[in-house]
Amino acid sequence: MTEMLIGTKTTFAEYNDMEEKNQFIELIEGEIVVAPPPNDSHQETSGETYFVLRTLVKTGTFRYAPTGVYLDDETFVEPDIFWVSDDNLRCALEPNRRYWIGAPDLVIEILSPSTSYHDRRSKYLAYQQHGVREYWLMDVAAQTVEVYQLIDGKFARLNIFKHGEEFASITLGVAIDVAALFGTP
Repeated sequence: MTEMLIGTKTTFAEYNDMEEKNQFIELIEGEIVVAPPPNDSHQETSGETYFVLRTLVKTGTFRYAPTGVYLDDETFVEPDIFWVSDDNLRCALEPNRRYWIGAPDLVIEILSPSTSYHDRRSKYLAYQQHGVREYWLMDVAAQTVEVYQLIDGKFARLNIFKHGEEFASITLGVAIDVAALFGTP
């Protein structure tokens, strides 16, 4: 295993050969990006969202960080939550069962000061380019969910939904209660 310097251009092979660490480490646009551990509000929201979605959607596969997703040789991410439908032939668990290869159908990122830039820019563009069908950006402080759907190869923002509102997830085929995702019905 090798140690990579943050900020140097890196390939997936070099990234994959790094020593395991107890940190969130992603490869974004060929650069190693290290995020500090999430705070308790982030973890609570992640857990509530995962529980609500697993309760509502009985098909496909849900996963949560730190499960990785290989998109290309310069992009290996650990979405907060992602879902792969049963009929998605573009995303599958790699043979050693360490990470997924290809674009999930739904990706959810929970915004934090240290990750917001990449979630809104680099990862947004990577998810769009690789064909993620639906992308949610969750803001814990504001208790909002910003929902994007892939239409003709580009993300279109449906809206920003707040506490007390519902939205229809076309990808999951269910109505989503925003308050429930944040554990505050």
